This record gives sequence, structure tokens and C-alpha cells, in this order.
Amino acid sequence: MTKFGVHSLVFGDDWSETGARRACASAAEIGYDLIEVIIFDPASLDVDLTRKAVSEAGLELRLGMALGPASDISSTEPDTAKAGIADVTRCLEIASELGAPGVSGITYAAFNVYDAPPSEAQYGQVVEALRGLDGRAGELGVRLGIEPVNRYESNMIQTLDQAARLIRDVGGKNLFTHMDTFHMNIEEPDIPAAIMRNAEYLGYAHVAESNRALLGGGNFDFSAYFTALAAAGYEGDFTVECFSPAVLGSELVGAVSLWREQWTDSVEAARAALAFMKAQAEAAQAAVTPWKSARS
Repeated sequence: MTKFGVHSLVFGDDWSETGARRACASAAEIGYDLIEVIIFDPASLDVDLTRKAVSEAGLELRLGMALGPASDISSTEPDTAKAGIADVTRCLEIASELGAPGVSGITYAAFNVYDAPPSEAQYGQVVEALRGLDGRAGELGVRLGIEPVNRYESNMIQTLDQAARLIRDVGGKNLFTHMDTFHMNIEEPDIPAAIMRNAEYLGYAHVAESNRALLGGGNFDFSAYFTALAAAGYEGDFTVECFSPAVLGSELVGAVSLWREQWTDSVEAARAALAFMKAQAEAAQAAVTPWKSARS
């Protein structure tokens, strides 16, 4: 059953007791089913606080992550690659401890601007690393997501086709593709076609506008996107990502290039996003139901 979520960074980057409770309470009051929390550093996430804040609000939890240059499993430096494997492993353990279904994001390389494409040897190294991580995920009863991101934020996996190929090469039994409309808008030549080709791998969705503004305030064709997912039988979650420098610190603003203030009120942005996603999902289901009925 499809559930709707909101990224915690929509409410700000303060994950102290006060900030976490405020974000979770706001998400629940608006009507979200779940909240996504990103693990910047698995050693520093307060697991008990996260469990308590999410549980008290009556929400479900989803976890995101992004490897950094010092923990890049595609790195030719053995210690850096090992650090990446250790970070993903710990994130999988955190997911298990918190009762989350898994963790996903840039789990195959670093969130980084690279100056060259990955070599065949690096790709093979990532395949081997993910093979071990896939096994660990299975032992823990969780899943690991592969999020294709645009060329300016990583160099290995930009499209759904590439993510699916990586999962096949790994032979992953606990891997899935994590879609993000912001990145798809840059990298996918035909988004509905890519969805239909790779439907069996799709497990999670970030819903973001082409310019990181409020949903509907950019040029992304959400109608075509939601309709393609409905036709493909996608039943995963939809989690909104709409970020603003009005509520985020300078480090995050710089990391994702939020140079313009697209909105200022987190609660209003989150409320509008939920209404938008639900309307799109309902319209898509209504559009494909007669077609599915005719085919059956």
C-alpha cells in the first residue's frame, strides 16, 4: 500500500530532541504516514532519540544516506573503500535497530563532484562491495536502495537503467532502486519509458521539483510520472523533498546549491506537497484503472 512521506530536512537540519520532535509532530499533524531521516554520519546519529521522536508522533521511519569522499566504496584507495563499506553496514544495522525497512541513497560511491568517469575496475569493486552488503542486509532483514543521482553529485549511477544493471550484476536479493524526480529530470531522456523498463526494481521515490521549489512550481511532468508508476503497478512510498535555505544551515545549502529562497514556511510547504502528491496519485490511478480493466 502506497504511503506518503516527508523528508525531515523540509523542517530544518536540527535533529536535536527539540528539532526532531517538532519535525515529527508537524509531519503527523499534516497527515503524513512517514518521515525520512538522513544519516549524515552513522556514528553520530542519536538512534534512541530518533526512535522516540518518530514513535511518539505515530509515524513510520525511512532512512537515507550519502557516502562522502572519505568513505567512497568506489575509491581506488583501499582504506577509503573499506570506510564506505563500514558506513553502509552501520546504516543497515541502524535501520534494523529502528525497525525501518532499509536505507537508501548514494550507497555505491560518494556524493561528490568527480573529474572522470569510473573505471571498469572501480565498477567491479562496487559490485563486489554491494554483494557483501546485500548479504548483510538479508541477515538483518532490511533492504539497501540504490539512488541514481545527477552527474554533478556522483559519477557512477545516473539513470534507472544503470541502477537496474548494477543490481543485476550484484545478483542482489535485497537491493532496490530509489527514484528521485529531481535527478531524473536531468538525466532520463524518457521518464515513463525508463519506469516501465525497470518497474521490477523500483522500491522508493523522492518527489522533488526540477528547481527544488514547491511541487508544481517547476517544469517536471508529474502527471506523466505518476501515471507511468500507476501503470507499472508501483506500490512503494512517495516522500517529498523540497528544500529551502530559509530553514537549512550554510553547509547543506552549499552542498545542494540552494542559492534561491523558493519558500519560507516549512509547514505550509509540507502541507501543499502532501495535497499535491495525493492528487497526482489519485488522478493517475483513475487514468490507468479503465486501461488495466480492459486488458484483464
